[in-house]
Amino acid sequence: MTSPSQGLTATSPQLSVLAPSTHGRRGSEVSEMSAERDHTVRVMPTGARLLYDIARPVHSGIVGAYANEWLRAAFVEALLSDERLPDIVTTHHDLDMMFCGQFGRVLLNHFGERLHVFEALEDAIEHLETRADDIRSGQGGPTIVWFATPGNDADVVHQTIEYWAGLELIALLRGPWLYGPNRHPQPSHRPTHRTQLFTAQPVNDSITLLQAGA
Repeated sequence: MTSPSQGLTATSPQLSVLAPSTHGRRGSEVSEMSAERDHTVRVMPTGARLLYDIARPVHSGIVGAYANEWLRAAFVEALLSDERLPDIVTTHHDLDMMFCGQFGRVLLNHFGERLHVFEALEDAIEHLETRADDIRSGQGGPTIVWFATPGNDADVVHQTIEYWAGLELIALLRGPWLYGPNRHPQPSHRPTHRTQLFTAQPVNDSITLLQAGA
């Protein structure tokens, strides 16, 4: 079981360029120079806890230029490093948006019954309502993380969230959300005054992590 301190981070490989002489420099100064030359980001498990630190309350709009990157990082975290082992509910459209169309059908089967991907938002909502009924009837069930794009169906999405009142549902909603808070995540490597920082991860690295963790 992954410890609560694990999540997502990034490290950067050095570029193959000639570096100025560092003779006589302290080790920290050399590291700073190397960091300034880095342009590529690779993602590895770390201590970020997006689903705990930003996805509160249980439904939140994710907006801004880096919304897609944040949603992708949260998706990977939910499947690989959340010790609650939540189920994930989403649509093929949202999955294609998060992974730029590179989330293959083969990878869909790697996570067994934890990953539920539907053709349409309506199908995902019907599934969620059925799951809520099952839990209330005493069958139990895991926490569910729902990735969705409400669009013109924000009222229906809100009704579904209310239907889950008192149960373990985290709804992460792409775009402005009229019924709750809206988060504006920013990559941690960019200078910013915002506190909602995260580590942006490239699509290929996200897929590599999922393949290794499946």
